[in-house]
Amino acid sequence: MSSLLLFCRGCGKQVASSQTRDGICVDCQVRRSVADLRDEHARLWRKRERYRTQNANVEQIGRQIARVEDRIAMRVRELVPNEREAVEHLRRELEAARGQRYDIKSV
Repeated sequence: MSSLLLFCRGCGKQVASSQTRDGICVDCQVRRSVADLRDEHARLWRKRERYRTQNANVEQIGRQIARVEDRIAMRVRELVPNEREAVEHLRRELEAARGQRYDIKSV
């Protein structure tokens, strides 16, 4: 069974029509779905680093970060039916979240 190749409206990448929803590829769907959680992860990580420099207890913040990562995993699993692909998307999103923690956003 063959599927049509379409261009994603989000990133412009050419993907199979079976891998799109509303003209948007799975990568872009996942990225959009977890954007708010990535921001929350970065905020909590910076908070933990700030508390750590003041020698405060950061155990609770670590648990909050773990809960956010669990919520990211749940959203990825909802969008990606294939387990192997879901793990790959989750790995990429967690790397992006961990990399975003040091980005400075203009207000």
